[in-house]
Amino acid sequence: MSSFPELYFNVDNGYLEGLVRGFKAGVLRQGDYVNLVQCESLEDLKLHLQSTDYGNFLANEASPLTVSVIDDKLKEKMVVEFRHMRNHAYEPLASFLDFITCASLHLKCGSKIAFVLSLYSYKL
Repeated sequence: MSSFPELYFNVDNGYLEGLVRGFKAGVLRQGDYVNLVQCESLEDLKLHLQSTDYGNFLANEASPLTVSVIDDKLKEKMVVEFRHMRNHAYEPLASFLDFITCASLHLKCGSKIAFVLSLYSYKL
C-alpha cells in the first residue's frame, strides 16, 4: 500500500485540491480589472464585484462605502477561506499552513528576529 502513495492521494488531499482549484478559478481576470478601473464610484465597484466569485461579501454594508471597509471585507473573506482550507488539511500540509500563519503574524508585528529563529527551528 505504501509503495504507491499516488493511488491514495485523493483520500487525504482530493477535497483540498478541488477547493484550491475552485479558488484559483475565482481569481479576478484581466477583464475584471479593466472593468474595476473604469468604475466611477465605490458603489459601481461593489456592483461589479458582485458579478464575480466575490458575490455578496459587501451586501450588508451601509451606503457610504469606504475603501477601508472594502479592504477589511476582502481580508476577512481571505482569512475565512484560508481557515477553511487549514481545517481540512492533513499533515504535513496542516503544519505548513500553521507555519505560514505564524510567520505572517511575526512579520506583521515587526518581530523579524523571531521569524528568522522560527525558520531555523521549524521541521517538516
